[in-house]
Amino acid sequence: MNQNIERIEVFLDESKEPLQVLTSPPFKVTLDTRQIPDGPHTLRVVTTFKGGQVEEEVIDFEVDNLPSPFVDGLDDGQQVRGPVEFEVVTGDYAAPKTGGGLSIAGAVLSAVLVLGLVWFYFAFAPSAKEIVKETGAAPVEEAAAAPAGAGDAAAGKAVFAAQCASCHGANAEGGFGPALAGAPIVENADQFASIVKNGLGAMPPFAQLSDQEIADLRAYLGSLGGGAAEAPKEEAAPAPAAAAAVDPAVMSEGENLYLASCAGCHQPNGAGVATFPALAGNKNLADKDLVIDRILSGKVPMPGFAGQYDDQQIAAIATYIRNSWGNDFGPVAPDEVAAKR
Repeated sequence: MNQNIERIEVFLDESKEPLQVLTSPPFKVTLDTRQIPDGPHTLRVVTTFKGGQVEEEVIDFEVDNLPSPFVDGLDDGQQVRGPVEFEVVTGDYAAPKTGGGLSIAGAVLSAVLVLGLVWFYFAFAPSAKEIVKETGAAPVEEAAAAPAGAGDAAAGKAVFAAQCASCHGANAEGGFGPALAGAPIVENADQFASIVKNGLGAMPPFAQLSDQEIADLRAYLGSLGGGAAEAPKEEAAPAPAAAAAVDPAVMSEGENLYLASCAGCHQPNGAGVATFPALAGNKNLADKDLVIDRILSGKVPMPGFAGQYDDQQIAAIATYIRNSWGNDFGPVAPDEVAAKR
């Protein structure tokens, strides 16, 4: 957990009392939209830091659990006399919504989870991998003959477009979420299914997907392959020819800040996890300007740390991650950070 966060308060509409107060991860809020009227609402998330700094995020959303009632047998303005019989038709909370994408409740929950997790998130998005072109769709009769549980890449492409593309990119190249084209997690069927059904980090669960749909989705992502062959070394961002010596005191400060703000997702050894990229051996760290810019300004869903850390602290974090776990890219000076603000 970011040691500088004191609490996160979640308010609904104009209420003065918080819906929930979050003081430790996981930052999960369950909002039962059936308990609030259909129509527009506002969720206000207030983060208070131990130093007194307060940041506020306002999320507008709309609840639409039930369709408007339909009256059959009595028209608006109709003149009637005597007994009148008519039927009122309305919806059901349990009735499935049409269309793809997250429900309103899922979107709100996802936003709250992101707010809590972005303070830990320090990502360097990898370059989009080359997608393997499809050579032709399988005949319908061949798809039907596939064994039970086997994935259908064509069907999985439709599932991905409806449920995943808004976060992971139209071609699984990454965006709000990490790139999935050729990602190692796709190779492990059990782990992949568990993450899809249960969610992980900022990703909400998709328990509504069937086992077959998940198998189809995995088949589609697997069809994208592992991307193009690695670029020649001369095309990669080169490390400085002669990296300057790194001050042990700066490394110690950077390590403490990293453990407080980054290690929750990227692990203390920089190895990363399924959806959070590794920093160990990350060649993007060779680009000093990129490192400084990411820490200062962030990149969705990661916020910038310009208002949380001063130039010396940001330089210490950058120096630590650029020179740990086998990385050897040299130090970053506070004046270099100041020049990028």
